[in-house]
Amino acid sequence: MTAAVTISFAVPAAYNRGDYAVLYSNGGDGEIDFDTPVDSQRYELFPDGAGIYGFGHVPFGHYRFGHGSSIRTAGFGHMPFGHYPFGHGTAIVEATIEVEECGSYKFAFGCFDSAGNAHEGSPGEAEVEVHISPAAPAALTKTSFDKDTGVLVLAAA
Repeated sequence: MTAAVTISFAVPAAYNRGDYAVLYSNGGDGEIDFDTPVDSQRYELFPDGAGIYGFGHVPFGHYRFGHGSSIRTAGFGHMPFGHYPFGHGTAIVEATIEVEECGSYKFAFGCFDSAGNAHEGSPGEAEVEVHISPAAPAALTKTSFDKDTGVLVLAAA
């Protein structure tokens, strides 16, 4: 049997269009192997243009309400609230991995620019304990039952 593990993270500021992530794992034991990706998938950090604009950078953040009506005010879209991270918006990168063995799995996305150069660090690591249910037993049939002792004897069919 297998178990499905879904890992996701919100793309932080400082990445650009064309940047991507690769998923790494420890395979259920030890430290994460950052030399061997879990799969060959490249997870785009701006899938279909998502994450480019946010609340502070859409028309709402730039016109009237966004600039504010008062004197010497930058406005809603140009204040910190409109810039980090809520105002820039973000994309969610998500990966689902099938694991076949029980273990203490650690996962991390490594991020790269469009030329394949690694960014410093990782957006974070996640750890999950995976316990896979054993296969269902073969069909059993009742051989005998002793009412006095409560002993039930089963045999494989």
